[in-house]
Amino acid sequence: MKIDVTNPAFSSIPDPMELLSRLPNLQVSPDRESVTVIGKGAPLIYIGNQRISLEELNSLSVDDISSIEIIRNPSAKYEADGRAVLLITRKISDTEGVKLNLSETLSFKQNFNNYNSLNGSFKKKKLTLKANFAYNVLQTWESHQFEFGISEANILSDYLVLIDPGDRIQINTGGGLFYQLNDDDYFSVNATIRLQTDDFIIDTDTFLRQGLQTDNIVTKTDNDNTKDFVSGNFNYNKKLNSKMNLFAGIQYSSFTQRLNTDISNNFNETEFIRSQERQQKYRIDVLAYRLDVEKTFKNDMKLEMGTNISGARANALSNIQFFESDTNTNIDYDYSEKTYAGYAQLSGSLTKKVNFNAGLRIENNQVKGEVETDVIPLVNRENTNLFPKAMFNFKIDSTKSLTFNYSRSIERPNYSRASSISVFINPFLEAAGNVNLRPTFTEEISVNFQIENSSLSLNYLRRKTPMFFTIGFEDNANNAVLSLRNLEKESGIDIVLTVPFTKGIWTSTNTTTLSNRQIEDITATTTPTKPYLYFYTDHQFKLRKDITISLGGWALTKRSEGIFERNAMVVLNAAITKTFFEKLHCSLRFNDITRAMNFEESYAINGVNANGIYFADGREIAFSMKYSFGKIKTPTYKNKDIDENLSRIK
Repeated sequence: MKIDVTNPAFSSIPDPMELLSRLPNLQVSPDRESVTVIGKGAPLIYIGNQRISLEELNSLSVDDISSIEIIRNPSAKYEADGRAVLLITRKISDTEGVKLNLSETLSFKQNFNNYNSLNGSFKKKKLTLKANFAYNVLQTWESHQFEFGISEANILSDYLVLIDPGDRIQINTGGGLFYQLNDDDYFSVNATIRLQTDDFIIDTDTFLRQGLQTDNIVTKTDNDNTKDFVSGNFNYNKKLNSKMNLFAGIQYSSFTQRLNTDISNNFNETEFIRSQERQQKYRIDVLAYRLDVEKTFKNDMKLEMGTNISGARANALSNIQFFESDTNTNIDYDYSEKTYAGYAQLSGSLTKKVNFNAGLRIENNQVKGEVETDVIPLVNRENTNLFPKAMFNFKIDSTKSLTFNYSRSIERPNYSRASSISVFINPFLEAAGNVNLRPTFTEEISVNFQIENSSLSLNYLRRKTPMFFTIGFEDNANNAVLSLRNLEKESGIDIVLTVPFTKGIWTSTNTTTLSNRQIEDITATTTPTKPYLYFYTDHQFKLRKDITISLGGWALTKRSEGIFERNAMVVLNAAITKTFFEKLHCSLRFNDITRAMNFEESYAINGVNANGIYFADGREIAFSMKYSFGKIKTPTYKNKDIDENLSRIK
């Protein structure tokens, strides 16, 4: 599915994440730090054939984007975790020189948020320079509520978490240099920096019954949190001859998070007593190398081969001071991971009406995790896996085609999810990492029938050890833990219908997905599954050359997925955009008009029966202004990320 971003309803949006939230089959998380393709999970993000991170996408100006293509069945050329790809195409302007974009968005949600950005490019002959700077002042709001019971231990807990308006400062900046050595050869360097600070207080009201004892607890945690991300890469491209091309690159990335927490509890309306002070630090450094070779044959067949090597080292330090018992706990957890990967892919045409691509990827992954004081590592595993992919496209006539796909892929957890870092919720519950997390393997078979711009596809998937957030409790533990954990398996079928059309001033995009999911685990209570619907619609009316009105939204029906029961949602959006003097683009947007983005779920796993709701801060009135200076002729800037695991650094 290809979306034209030059449409005024999209081009007036200054923030790439806000843009993605308005596209079909895409959902952006409430904290704006992740994006998901319905039925596919987190996508890889590419500009042309160059992979970029979500941080680098955020540094782009929407004005520089021509189109975004959502690829649901990427080829073997893409990484093994690529179940979906967002392929971004840049605009091409008509003059050489300097271009600047200034933008500001005033966002009114539960609290006021302000987004400011400056993007600039300079092109002179063979040299292209680019730079960006964004400064966001946000007042965060988060809340969730859960009731869970542990019958064997005679425990019942019901709590409500509310994060008071906190001050979050984000600085997103970066720059790059591209130099064209000749028509085919070039080198480029690129750097991305994202700095974030959070000061916030979390209030938690808890009812806790343990046996015959009941308590009403008010918990207040004062948090000082910083997240710093830095990444830089070097690219070199060399055309060896008219039929062969070589690419080489190196990339270094670093992420550091510091979380200092002061915890106080008030039991049964007595007084607040200082309970704990936590100082936690997590750091990961990743170095990656890449080498790709492309060979084109006389019959237009193309052979692509490549290798990728990456090494990650992480350290999680936790110091917890317990004031009531006057004790201290120190945890020093070291984590290392090495991945050696290689792929080969052949693509071309078998006949005038049949084209294909088929490839195989092999990956060797070594993981080790150990507490400094332990003799035996907590985690020590090595695996070698094969990931085949194949696609055959049959052209029926000038307007119809039929495509078959098969793929096997892997989803590895974010590095920080597999650490010892924890977050205090109340005296009986913590949110924590899981050092024993294993990757998820997915096999998919799909067929797609295309008629002009409309399509109908059928997709079957089977997943091994899928990852889900659940509350767990062990008999010898003093509290419960909310964490990401592996379940046994998941299977499902998706039927997707996409029908766009244009008539006069009216342009419409509509997509409907009928899904059925079966999630299973030996420790869970399973209920009958039921098919559910996802529906997206967007309608744009171009009233004049410089005025566009957009109306639309998306809906999900109730989902029964074997273990998890999730609620229905109907989210409506609207926007009006106007351009002044051909340079000043203004928009007024109304998001989640129905205030429906509250995510409910219930499950019974390993003796824990849970029922809860996550409240999303989705209802928004936003006013945006963007002004452009100058133009640039044929932006030839090329740079791609080398590290295939870049999206796991967070």
